Amino acid sequence: MELLKSLKTHKATGPDDIPSHLLKITAEKSAGALQLIFQASIGQGVVPDDWKKAHIVPVFKKGDEANPANYRPISLTFVYSKIMEHVVHSSIMKHLEHHNIPSDQEHGFRKTRSCKTQLLVTVNDLAKSIDESSQIDAILLDFSKAFDKVSHSHLLLKLQHHGIRNSTLGWITDFLSGRTQHVLLDGQFSATSPVTSGVPQGTVLCPLLFLVYINDLPSRVCSTVWMFADDCLLYRTIRTLHDTNTL
Repeated sequence: MELLKSLKTHKATGPDDIPSHLLKITAEKSAGALQLIFQASIGQGVVPDDWKKAHIVPVFKKGDEANPANYRPISLTFVYSKIMEHVVHSSIMKHLEHHNIPSDQEHGFRKTRSCKTQLLVTVNDLAKSIDESSQIDAILLDFSKAFDKVSHSHLLLKLQHHGIRNSTLGWITDFLSGRTQHVLLDGQFSATSPVTSGVPQGTVLCPLLFLVYINDLPSRVCSTVWMFADDCLLYRTIRTLHDTNTL
């Protein structure tokens, strides 16, 4: 009921065309029914097929309007699904934080972390280097289509490794499988396409699943690394040729 009452009414509707405002004002009546549906879904490890559909709305960025590459795809999904995802998200995050699993180098999509906190630690390191008259070389990584290229099988293995198992893992497995999407433009729909990889964008679980997927990156890097979701900054104090090669 709290999640329903906190819905933002200005957000676009999902494929079911049910406005958030309606869900918000009927929260007290529908919360009990939704609770039964959610409990059945998590208990059976099955996500309703309708909740796996997404409308992709292209939003123009800049440049030539006739070039599809100049549009940002916005994924619209079911609000009911997002409500349940909030519940699952909260449970998984509590588990991860209780066991200190999230990498300390990750500043994206986390409480008390932001691009500002990442900037502060980076500037502090650079300032120390200047004070010591040292050289720091840096590499900025931009992962191409990072969220879309996540391997489902690898992601599920990592979730299991971190203790996300049994009914929750079964539910996430079904949540990732059998998803479809189509483009909605000027009231017209494209043909439906299957989604065979990636974390489902436009969903509440998308950022969390991506963080789990990329969480072990710092442990495989010898230089200093800071991450903000799919943005990655590497740097290292350079004193010898070995430092350069290591970076």
